[in-house]
Amino acid sequence: MRKIMLLLFMYSMFTLRAQTDTNTVNQLNKLADVYEQQGNYTTSNNYANQALQLAQQLNFKKGEASALNNLGLIQYNQGNLSEALGFYTSSYKICKSTNYKNGMASFFCNTGLVYIDLENYNEAIIKYVSALKIYQAIHNEAGEALCYNHLGTVYAKQQKFTKALAHHNMALKIRVQLHDTLALADSYQNIGYIYYCKKDFNEALNYYNLALTTNLQTNNVWAQAYSYTCLGNTYENVNNQAQALKNYLAALQIYRQLNSIDDLVELYSSISQVYTQIQNYTEASYYKSEYQKLTEKLNPTKYYSTQNYSTN
Repeated sequence: MRKIMLLLFMYSMFTLRAQTDTNTVNQLNKLADVYEQQGNYTTSNNYANQALQLAQQLNFKKGEASALNNLGLIQYNQGNLSEALGFYTSSYKICKSTNYKNGMASFFCNTGLVYIDLENYNEAIIKYVSALKIYQAIHNEAGEALCYNHLGTVYAKQQKFTKALAHHNMALKIRVQLHDTLALADSYQNIGYIYYCKKDFNEALNYYNLALTTNLQTNNVWAQAYSYTCLGNTYENVNNQAQALKNYLAALQIYRQLNSIDDLVELYSSISQVYTQIQNYTEASYYKSEYQKLTEKLNPTKYYSTQNYSTN
């Protein structure tokens, strides 16, 4: 919060000379980045568009590329992959023409994420290795950590857990040195996931708790909810239903505030399952009913098909 207030103060000062000052573009882009990391995409999009318009007026190519990159990230985080690629590509063309190395590396990292979603893991690895080489050449440690983190994610998708853990730990080591709270939480979360996949649930809980503790130091409520969900899932796997419910319900409270329907559907199902396990059938029935209502709302055809199938 202190970082946002400082940026807003600086932005208000720069606004006095906004039409001629490229620093205003930089501050707008920083604000867009901060709000994007917190999951506030509407505000982030507003600042990124302001940065883009002003950068174009000033013919400030670096600022224009950064704004386009931020707009791509916003689209990606909302699941709009083709729109994201469009913004990324526009950003990359500017970066390449101006030899802006950080921007070129960001393009490779961000397109790598798209390839992960498309399950083209080999192409994703190529993108991340390209980005890593650039970040190493320009001594951008945060960028290096980001690449190691993404490579760890790809290897986990390929179930190469030893390589995944090694890369996530390389990212973690750098992020600890940089005192990057948001990135640290991400690393803890990812390492916890690797241990979860390896069915080492005690280590998974250790890292998920570290992730939650770190996320609670930020305003990223999406990450907080995700940490609670992961903890709930892991506690359920070790038959600690009390802790599973505690964490699921904490996540539920956040997702209700965010009106995140997809996440609510999964949580209602999980909570109903845990109540069934402890033979609290009243609560189990309630959450199953909530699950069914949302499922029907999301996909009526699929819901009724499932219902018909289950009764045969």
